[in-house]
Amino acid sequence: MKKHLNYIILFVVFNCSYVTSYAEPETTSVSNFSGLKKAALAFGENEIKNTLIVMDNDDTLTMMKCLKQKKPGKCQYLGGPAWFSWQSDLISNDPTSRFKIAENNDNLLQISALLLSMNNMLYAEDTIPSVLKYLTNNGATLLVLTARGGSNISATESQFSNLYLNNKNDDNLLKFISDHALNGKKSGISSIAGPIQPRSCMAERPISYRQGIMYVAGQNKGMMLNCILDRTDSTHIKNIIFIDDTQENVDDVYNEFKHSKKYSITAMHYTYLEKHKERLTLHHKYKKKARKRWENIKSILINELLFPSAIR
Repeated sequence: MKKHLNYIILFVVFNCSYVTSYAEPETTSVSNFSGLKKAALAFGENEIKNTLIVMDNDDTLTMMKCLKQKKPGKCQYLGGPAWFSWQSDLISNDPTSRFKIAENNDNLLQISALLLSMNNMLYAEDTIPSVLKYLTNNGATLLVLTARGGSNISATESQFSNLYLNNKNDDNLLKFISDHALNGKKSGISSIAGPIQPRSCMAERPISYRQGIMYVAGQNKGMMLNCILDRTDSTHIKNIIFIDDTQENVDDVYNEFKHSKKYSITAMHYTYLEKHKERLTLHHKYKKKARKRWENIKSILINELLFPSAIR
């Protein structure tokens, strides 16, 4: 009887340890970036070294300058993702709107690329550097998965180069991401020769991977994440934590990996800037402010340049 009881105890212990090693897939909402640290610790501190932290860029990792979120009049919406989504919607659903600044989506992409090249960014939260440092100090791997396309690589790298982990004596964000990123199987560095448009990834547009940043050009982030995992040295990765301010992207990543036997997935909807973004689309005065900013920029470009880009 005692021997039989020992077998039962061993069976229970074994199965409990098995269950805790493979977390159930999860999708959730977090109101601040510290939720990323909590999600990583949920796998266990010893598991952080086997965890890939996948972050959206615009309005998740970084944002356009906003002096005070409680005073939206002091925030720059022009060129940001909420502004881009609003303008894209106007092109599709309200083409005669006085707020529409682009003739079509191609023109909007040109204007967006121009504006991104003219702007530096700030961290979406002041706590972001300390969260990233904690995770990488414990062995986490980083990946920035941005909806931006290849035409925005130069602007993105410039913006990341002007952000620092603590101060200008510390690493800038671009170097920090690159140093803790996935390396290409063939390249051995955190970049892959490209752009590429692999059929196996069902990519409709070219994608790029440079210095730990993947530019997916508005395509399904779940499919594109799977694509980069196949092309990088990711055999040590068991857990994926994804954070993005757009619910659709969260759903796409979750659905891509929820049945995976290789990875445990936690997909998080980041809501810290939700009210900030809503103010643009809900209040005419902020729409007018964004339009006025663009009209001023456009006027200067037309008056001072002989053949300015993105102006039609």
